Amino acid sequence: MKNIIEKYAKAKRYCDSPFETQQKNGRKVTIPIEGEWIGERLNGSRRRLVSLHCASCTDHQLEPNSLDAVFTDPPYFGNVQYGELMDFCYVWLRRLVGKEAEGFDRESSRSADELTGNETEARGLDHFAEGLGTVYRGMARALKSGAPLAFTFHHNKMEAYYAVGTAILDAGLVCSATIPCPAEMGGSIHIHGTGSSIIDTIFVCRTHGTVRRGHLFRTTDQLAGLLRLELDQLRSAGLKPSPGDIRCMVYGHLTRMAIWNLRLRWDFAASVPMRLALFAEEVADLPEPSHLIATLTSSHTNAPLAEPAAPYREEDTDVVSF
Repeated sequence: MKNIIEKYAKAKRYCDSPFETQQKNGRKVTIPIEGEWIGERLNGSRRRLVSLHCASCTDHQLEPNSLDAVFTDPPYFGNVQYGELMDFCYVWLRRLVGKEAEGFDRESSRSADELTGNETEARGLDHFAEGLGTVYRGMARALKSGAPLAFTFHHNKMEAYYAVGTAILDAGLVCSATIPCPAEMGGSIHIHGTGSSIIDTIFVCRTHGTVRRGHLFRTTDQLAGLLRLELDQLRSAGLKPSPGDIRCMVYGHLTRMAIWNLRLRWDFAASVPMRLALFAEEVADLPEPSHLIATLTSSHTNAPLAEPAAPYREEDTDVVSF
């Protein structure tokens, strides 16, 4: 109980004074975000409108052109059974807040419509792709012109990324960037000892915008060059990318490139299994991942290059519009 209270207090302090961290001379340095805070109100600051709902994103209707951005963290297919885990807490929370509170009117937090892969409940990749596509279509309609939908994802199997790519295309979005980002702790219960990535890929998607021409790879060497730059950036930040992290990064780039190649010829009318098959075929025409993962794992040390990769800037001229 003491540990839970300490974590809660730490989170509230972060809400009042959020910060970023950077590596400088081998040490982690805290960088305050001046003037920023998280929440509905803060002494001396204007009140913000914060609206929380316990509802399904597949059903929730948002006003068109009403959102500046969408930031989300979808289920990682079958990695975690969220409903089953939540039931351990739900039964006690329900006793505290009462059945009348929004979201607590049912006996269990589990749902047949949960967007996870689950063999026992016969929820497969088709269910995940269709549900995720429904959510993303709703978000895309609500986004302002050119505004981003950004989400994180990682999985040990490329097949799970087929559903992600299919959902993005179903929503009429294009993936303008994939960015590796530290996410999990290596000791997390659901990934400990599995060889899973502690790096997520952030997918940034828009209806229209620009992408760097140099990021539109065709060959294994071109993709390897992009990955080496990203690995150097991660190492410069004090991380030690594992084979699982490299796998996640490769799968993210393959998904992004398959979306780009399919964006003008996507068959919205095809069945979900057919759309997944079309995406899988496109990925199969891209650089083969297993050899690339093995090569990058064996050829890289954990020492960063002396010259960091140049950051992406809006004013870059070597871009392609979509």
